[in-house]
Amino acid sequence: MEPATTLTAPIHTDCETEPSSATSVWSWWPSWRPTSMSLLKTTESKILACIQNDLWARFVTLPNQDRIWTLTLTNKAVRKPVEQVHKTPLVMVHGFGGGVGLWIRNMDMLSRSRPVYAFDLLGFGRSSRPPFPSDAAKAEEQFVDSIEQWRQSVGLENMILLGHSLGGYLATSYAIQYPSRVSHLILVDPWGFPERPETQTQEGQGQGTEVGKRPPPSTLGKSYCSSGFPFQPTGCHQSSRPMGSGLGEQVPS
Repeated sequence: MEPATTLTAPIHTDCETEPSSATSVWSWWPSWRPTSMSLLKTTESKILACIQNDLWARFVTLPNQDRIWTLTLTNKAVRKPVEQVHKTPLVMVHGFGGGVGLWIRNMDMLSRSRPVYAFDLLGFGRSSRPPFPSDAAKAEEQFVDSIEQWRQSVGLENMILLGHSLGGYLATSYAIQYPSRVSHLILVDPWGFPERPETQTQEGQGQGTEVGKRPPPSTLGKSYCSSGFPFQPTGCHQSSRPMGSGLGEQVPS
């Protein structure tokens, strides 16, 4: 685990200098392209600067060397809040296209009575972006495994797991696989993937019904899971700038 990072301090960026607007009609492109981690760090620092309670931000390194960006919040009223020691920590899992900043309006209030953890899922925010298998079930398993490895690395025995959107789906999947680690499961506008409708069997002389397996991932899902395919599901939103913010307000996560 790497040393803590103070997010409220000024952050030096290492992004390259942007070309002058007079030199190219595409001069706006480098200022918001999705590969700029330095700009993400700076923006996140500004967002988290309003937190009043104690904040510890760091990368948690998994056994396979993937890194998960993690925030831990505790009550600032007392340096060692005795009332929090025996409280089950709350762990929050963001939704699709989100990150730790999603919870900015809730962090202070929720961390008054218990420790609060928030992290960027693999492939999102400041966490590592490992390749994912194109098979939907295996990709889901990789997410769940990373959450369990994160829990072990942080040292949590059990937790209250809160998931939003895609995070709600993954939190449920984790709770099914590791029920002893989840004392409560809280779902906020969770995603769900229905099974196929029952189909008639044609084998043999008898007829019956069988429940089909989960349908294969869509082209969009495959493009997200495949590390070799350059298209990303959020690409339409990114390429729509400066209209992107308006679209984001109309399209649910």
